[in-house]
Amino acid sequence: MTRVDMFGVAPGRGSALDVLVPAGPCTKDAVESAAAHARTTDDTVESALVSECSRQRRTFASRIFNTGGETPFGTHSLAGVAALLVRKGHLGPGEVGRRTDAGYQWLRTDGQEVEVPFSGPVVDHEIPADPALFGSYDGTPRAGGIGRAFTLLRVFEDPRSLPAPDAARMADLGLTDLTLFRWDPDRKEVLARVFAPGFGLAEDPGCLPAASALGVTALGLAAPGDREEPVTVRQVTRRGTESVLRCTGSLRDGTAEVRVTARVWADGDRKARTE
Repeated sequence: MTRVDMFGVAPGRGSALDVLVPAGPCTKDAVESAAAHARTTDDTVESALVSECSRQRRTFASRIFNTGGETPFGTHSLAGVAALLVRKGHLGPGEVGRRTDAGYQWLRTDGQEVEVPFSGPVVDHEIPADPALFGSYDGTPRAGGIGRAFTLLRVFEDPRSLPAPDAARMADLGLTDLTLFRWDPDRKEVLARVFAPGFGLAEDPGCLPAASALGVTALGLAAPGDREEPVTVRQVTRRGTESVLRCTGSLRDGTAEVRVTARVWADGDRKARTE
């Protein structure tokens, strides 16, 4: 296993992911080992097992595990696995793709920086504000994102000062996630806390799809002349983690194209910085 830190402002400050790259074919033993590791490790968000990798095709596939077992949600770990495979020489730098049942999800990485594109129709509409869930917050919840909806709630406080939502009530309402965010138009910066119990993440320290949703939301909130300026998403938790993701893109006629860029750290980065 290799520990990578996705998007942290410094090593150890972002979203921790353990990645297992088998020396040969992905065996049943490798799957069981990855699943067991995820069940017994509470200082990472997920564990990823690379199930196939082709340098010639520039593609890979992965299976993702957390404390609850295997999960079908692979986009969360996409950047960390891709960057590590390039860093270790299993894939060449540049454009690489993760194989999914729906096709390939492509990104660019040199083994340290990652750039992930998101494009599609903009989702943006108000949702019912259940008092039992949203009563602790001011503002109106909205569904927002690119092609798919996240539950977003704009606040004016530092989201770290606000209580976590009731996960049981979220489940009752069929909500997988809730993001509390503060928008600073002068700095073009979003400060956000992301809760995703429906994806097995009580509080998510760093998330590419959530960053794309926040990026396109910020583009919509910006003044017309600023809507193609880069937006910084700082995703924070009360535990002191801070992920930094930068969104660049455009919003036209209900369609968005956003590229999310961030840093991925590996085990050796922490050692190098302390020597």
